[in-house]
Amino acid sequence: MLILLLLLAASLLPTPAHSESFQAWAARGARQARAGDDRAALETYTNALASWESADGKSARAKVYCARAQLRERAGDAVGATSDYTECLAVETRNARAFDRRGRLRLNAGRVTAALDDFYKAVAVDIAYGPAYYDRARAYSLQGDKKFAREDYRRACGLGVKEACPKAGRRSTGAKKIARPLTSVLTAACRDAAKACADDGSTFGDCVAKAPVCERSTQAGCCPSACALAMRRALDAGRSDAAAFRDVFSGSRCTR
Repeated sequence: MLILLLLLAASLLPTPAHSESFQAWAARGARQARAGDDRAALETYTNALASWESADGKSARAKVYCARAQLRERAGDAVGATSDYTECLAVETRNARAFDRRGRLRLNAGRVTAALDDFYKAVAVDIAYGPAYYDRARAYSLQGDKKFAREDYRRACGLGVKEACPKAGRRSTGAKKIARPLTSVLTAACRDAAKACADDGSTFGDCVAKAPVCERSTQAGCCPSACALAMRRALDAGRSDAAAFRDVFSGSRCTR
């Protein structure tokens, strides 16, 4: 009788985090993040990382670290976000946005040299990543390197970062014109491919960023460069992953 009572009591205890798979936790966290429930998503991603096993793959864990870093950054946890970006970048060495975001956090913390290193790495990964040039210009300005700062502001402006243009002494040129017209078909295909990608546990931002660019590829599910740039700007402005995706792809706004 005593044994039966103990077994019954044990069955009523909360289910430990490790009882669910890493993939299940990660997918749930992505859904919560898309729904704008940052607090729940943060806890779920933490459970995912606690449940991770080597068989789940280092790349999948890195993506969760990057996703959690964004949530911590928005919550004002700069130290935690910096740590998570570092864990992510140990594997995701080609993630320009993560390098740039960690660089911003380091710059805000007064670590200018470390921030510059991150901004250089970001543009080395993606030479057309405008926000990294803008942030590197800010770092140069803090060091008193006005010539280098002005040059990077010009590059950022030319890549569509509007706030860089007044500091570069130029009017915004906006995003570069594309080689062929954007169509609602391409935009819809990009949107649908990003949704399918996100269903596997990635963020919308990562899914759009890693999609082939339609101006350079005819691959199914490619994204027009204007859509990728609009998504990047929305995320850099502090919009949540889900809100940014809705803003950019609602009514094909990125094709206008």
